[in-house]
Amino acid sequence: MNLKCIGIVTILLFSVMGIFFSCDDDDKKIVYNNLPVESRHFIENYFSGVDVASVEKEDGEPHYKVELANGFVLRFYRNGGWQEVDGNGVEIPGPVLYDLLPGAILTYVAQEYPDASIVEISQHGYGYEVNLETQPEVKLKFNRDGGIITEIVD
Repeated sequence: MNLKCIGIVTILLFSVMGIFFSCDDDDKKIVYNNLPVESRHFIENYFSGVDVASVEKEDGEPHYKVELANGFVLRFYRNGGWQEVDGNGVEIPGPVLYDLLPGAILTYVAQEYPDASIVEISQHGYGYEVNLETQPEVKLKFNRDGGIITEIVD
């Protein structure tokens, strides 16, 4: 094979690889009914009447990402349990907060940031992270019992 042929083969190979990798995101989309039952119950309980815009199965944890028509993004672990509720700047509804977070977290936020809205929550091995709609943005980390661990001001 001469250098010209090697160059053409190399270009073709990279073109095919580019097409393959650009389709990778589409391969992760799944239908709503393929979510774990626990995830579907979560959505139907807390976001009843809100259309599901897209559902993706991701590698690693969290394992599922659900985008709702109202702009909220939900992430779930492989077993279907919730990992994150992100309102994208919109306040998370009270029933979600009261059911998912320890009362100590809600009390802390109400006392320390009375004018702030909680716009994102997530749970981790250490406990919970809560993002507030404030200027500057405040991220709070709590242990499993709702005790404050750290406060990050961006």
